[in-house]
Amino acid sequence: AGLWRDLTDNVNQLAANLTTQVRAIAEVSTAVTKGDLTRSISVQASGEVAALKDNINEMIRNLKDQTLK
Repeated sequence: AGLWRDLTDNVNQLAANLTTQVRAIAEVSTAVTKGDLTRSISVQASGEVAALKDNINEMIRNLKDQTLK
């Protein structure tokens, strides 16, 4: 039961972390679609989620730069 419990706890923690990351990305993306270019995604992430976060933040910076020209 101890190993199984540890495994399920780890899976639950991974799921919670992913949910937090996706919600942060969705919140900022929604703000940007409404014209708010002051936001950026600051949630801790790794792997593909980190790459997505970085790309969206870069997109926001580029949009902001273009609107200032």
